[in-house]
Amino acid sequence: MAETEVHAGSPPPHILGYTIRSPTRIWVSYIVPTCLGLLVYIVQTASDLALSGQYFSQKEPGFGAGTLVLVLLPPLITFLLVAASKQQRDCACSERSKCVALGIGLLKLLLFPFFVIYRFCTRLFWAIEGLFHDDDDVERMKCLAKATETSNIELYLLIQAFAQAAPQIILQLYYMLTQDLFRNYETSAVQALSLVFSAIDLAAITTSYHRIESQRRVGRHYPWATPQQIETHRCHLEQNERLCCEAERKKRESERIITSFPESDKIMENFRARRSLPSSGEATHEMHIHGEDEVDNDALEQLETRALLHSGPRDNATDEEKMQGTRPKLKVRYEDLGDLDTIEVLDSIPETPAPPPPPKTAPPELPVLKPTEDDLPTPDLRRTMSDAEHRKSKRVTRPLSQLETFKDMLLVNAQLYIKENVPHPPKLLMGRVKEEDPEERSILIPQSPKPSPLTPKDVVDFYFPRPTKILNGIQQDDFAGRTVSFFGWIAFITMRMLALSTFCVFYPRAFFILVGVHYALMLGCLALETRCQGSWSRNLFLLLLAYIYIFVLMEFRVCFKSIRLWYGGYLVVTLVENITITSIWYANEEFESWWFGFIWEWIVYSGVLFLATLVVYYCILRPKEVSLIVEDDSPAQEPEEQSVA
Repeated sequence: MAETEVHAGSPPPHILGYTIRSPTRIWVSYIVPTCLGLLVYIVQTASDLALSGQYFSQKEPGFGAGTLVLVLLPPLITFLLVAASKQQRDCACSERSKCVALGIGLLKLLLFPFFVIYRFCTRLFWAIEGLFHDDDDVERMKCLAKATETSNIELYLLIQAFAQAAPQIILQLYYMLTQDLFRNYETSAVQALSLVFSAIDLAAITTSYHRIESQRRVGRHYPWATPQQIETHRCHLEQNERLCCEAERKKRESERIITSFPESDKIMENFRARRSLPSSGEATHEMHIHGEDEVDNDALEQLETRALLHSGPRDNATDEEKMQGTRPKLKVRYEDLGDLDTIEVLDSIPETPAPPPPPKTAPPELPVLKPTEDDLPTPDLRRTMSDAEHRKSKRVTRPLSQLETFKDMLLVNAQLYIKENVPHPPKLLMGRVKEEDPEERSILIPQSPKPSPLTPKDVVDFYFPRPTKILNGIQQDDFAGRTVSFFGWIAFITMRMLALSTFCVFYPRAFFILVGVHYALMLGCLALETRCQGSWSRNLFLLLLAYIYIFVLMEFRVCFKSIRLWYGGYLVVTLVENITITSIWYANEEFESWWFGFIWEWIVYSGVLFLATLVVYYCILRPKEVSLIVEDDSPAQEPEEQSVA
């Protein structure tokens, strides 16, 4: 990740990895695309309207009406979508009444070409205005912000590419290929203009939106989004920036502490130096214990013992010997036990917790338990004993109860000894990060980690205040990437449209079957990708998205989990379709015009050019990937957010 701005909210300030000056960036990212877009829209709309009038004048009302409907369909769809969206309605009615907002919407519907031209001119004006603020970067950025303000016109331009340009290419190619040599060349000239600029418009829109979902997740927003949606998106990005900056700061702090912390062998050397023991084979620490032992319910006996802590070998010892040597051992001497054997060494500490001490006086209401003949002769320490059993129970009770007491005390003493004398890692490595206030919860753009020469190899990024997840996305293409991508999509669209149109001329029924199967396949892939989870409007949009996938592939409102699988599979399917249907009519049909041989050559050349631009784009000009660390507010969510860009 770059150290500079890594999100996809604005065009990148570099070309081929080289940073460009601000005026150059304005020219290549704002002025030139706006001028070309304005030219393409004017020529395309004018040629389609002129072509419709030409059809009506030639007494061909079917083609004339079809061409005119394709021109009027995009503004109508845009008006319905804006009217059906609650956010768009609230934005339109925020500064004016509902009647005025509805009137403006109808006016845009009727006079849509003039509003689109006004949109292009406004963007061009503010981009040029930004060039005159060489010494004032603040004013320049304000001008560029006005040039990129969102508008419903951008939604219309997107719909126009697939509701007007794509079907217009199929319709006009079909008309041209079904005509004989004696045709109206004025109509043919207008058809050529319509075909060329419709293909350019479709390629430009595809270039701009083919990875918009991955870009939107890391900073870019839809060009027709409302100001409230943009503000919410910006707040999420700022929250993520605070989260990542805090995580990076805590990571650097932990790296400094780990780097300055002594190594493990030095820790043990210092520990042995501070706790130097006598040179004898066994060093001892004595514990004098005074207490009372319960002999029976009526008498207590004073007892004094001594516990010895032994240390193991220190020099030239293995790790196992050191661990065995540091294990505490217990020696207990009983002077008052009479003929009892002395218990010498307790080599290990039981892992089971110590049992509670017996009560000093047994309650009188407890029943006396009498063993049966089948029971084993086990001593009962809790029952009332007779005088005959007094001496025998004394031999059993005294050592066992004392051993339990000594074991308990030894465990406590060992815990206190380790706690006070054995060094521990810094508390920062063991403590938890304190919870922040709810107002400080965030998601924003991460900065690239700066490698530190003092960073140890085993440092792990474990400082995250809350559960997080990683979002993968990409930056926007620079000028070189957009140019190569544009020509690649031009070649792909030319190949696809020529193959479909010529196949429709010779086999119209098979053409509709092929398109239907392709549509069903794309719809099934989308349903498998999204699992049909989401609102009904989002699932309904999948029907329109499958229609778009007949012509081109775009990651729009559906974030692909495996982008390489989607693009690779789609390109294989479309290339196989194009080669198959083109080979069928070229090998089996007799041509009455040189046009069909020319179309065959253009299909082959377009496919080769597309593959060449694809290799150049993905090997050299592909935009950088961006990874964001965001808070995971929905742990049960599908792993849709982990798609690899």
